[in-house]
Amino acid sequence: MSLRELSTRFEPVVWGLPLVLAVAGMMALVAWLAPPPPPPALRVAVGPWIGYEPLVLASETNDLPESVRLVESVSNTESTQLLREGMVDLAGFTLDEAIRLASDGVDLRILAVLSDSRGADALVARPGIESLAQLRGQRVLLEDTAVGQLILDRALAEGGLSQLDIRKSQVQASYLARRWREGDAAAAVVYEPFLSELEAEGAVPLFSTASHPGLVLDVLVARTDVLESRRDDVVALLKAWDRSVAAFRKPDALPLALLTADGRVDDDGYRHALSGIAFFDLGESRRFFAGSPSPMQSSIDALAAILREGPLGADLRVPPAIVDARFVEAALSGATAGEAP
Repeated sequence: MSLRELSTRFEPVVWGLPLVLAVAGMMALVAWLAPPPPPPALRVAVGPWIGYEPLVLASETNDLPESVRLVESVSNTESTQLLREGMVDLAGFTLDEAIRLASDGVDLRILAVLSDSRGADALVARPGIESLAQLRGQRVLLEDTAVGQLILDRALAEGGLSQLDIRKSQVQASYLARRWREGDAAAAVVYEPFLSELEAEGAVPLFSTASHPGLVLDVLVARTDVLESRRDDVVALLKAWDRSVAAFRKPDALPLALLTADGRVDDDGYRHALSGIAFFDLGESRRFFAGSPSPMQSSIDALAAILREGPLGADLRVPPAIVDARFVEAALSGATAGEAP
C-alpha cells in the first residue's frame, strides 16, 4: 500500500479526532461543574419509647430535615446493635445505656437530653401482689437492656431482694404484652406505651420512676465521626427536636391519629402515658450541661456508681469527654456547630 493510499485511509480518523477530544473535554467540564451528589441520609434510631415521640412526630409531619431519616427499631437493644455496627449515625438511649456503650469502646458523644421518666418506667405485678418482697421466687419479665436491669435492681433492693431471689425471663419489649398474657409471670419491668397497656389489663405498679426522677434519663447520642462530617445536619436535627417538644407541650393539639396509629393505646391511654414523661427542650439541655460539675455529670457519676454495683463491677469506664454541648449551643444561637465555642 502506497503512502498516499494509507493517508487517505486514515483521513476520517484524523479529521474526527478533534471532535472526539472536544466532546470528551465537554463531558469532563460538565462533570467538574456539576454539584456533588448529596451525602447519604443521616440515620437516627429510636426504639418504641414514648420519650422519643417528638422525633416520631417530626418524621410523620415531614418536619425532619431532608438529610435526616428516622429508623424506628423494635427496641433499644436493636438500636444499640445498629449504632455499634455503624448502620445508624445517631440514636436515642437511656443515659445508662450510653454509659455502657462508651465503656465498651464505642466512640460516641452525648449531644442532648431528650427526656426524664417520671412514672413512665415501672415494675408492675398482678393483682394480689401488694409488695416487692412478695416477688421472692416469682417469675419477672423484662427486656434485656441496661435500663431494664437498672429498674429491676432498684425495685428489688427496695423490697430487700436481689436478682438471685427471683426468676428472670427476658423478652423483647414489643412482645412483652403478649408474653404477660400467658399468665405465668408475677411481675414485669415495663415502660410506656406498654406500661399503660398492661395497667389497662389490671397490672399494678409496685415501683415507678414517678418517685425516682432522674433515674431514667434519655439522651441523644452520636458517633464521633458523624460530628466531624455532618455538623450542620446534626444541628438541624436538634432544631427539629426543639420544635416538636414545643408541640408536645400543647397535648390537646397533637395529631393523635398519627401518634397512636399502631393501635397499642387509644387517645386517652396516650395522654396518660405522656403524663409520666418530661421532655427537655434545647434550653433545658443547655442548663443540664452547664456548671461544674454539671447536672449531667452528676447524673453520669451517680448512674456509673449504680452500674458498678451490678455485673459490670469495676470494669465500667466512663470517658471524660462523653458530653459534647457544642451542638445544642449552635442550635440555640443559630450558628453552625463549627462556629460554636
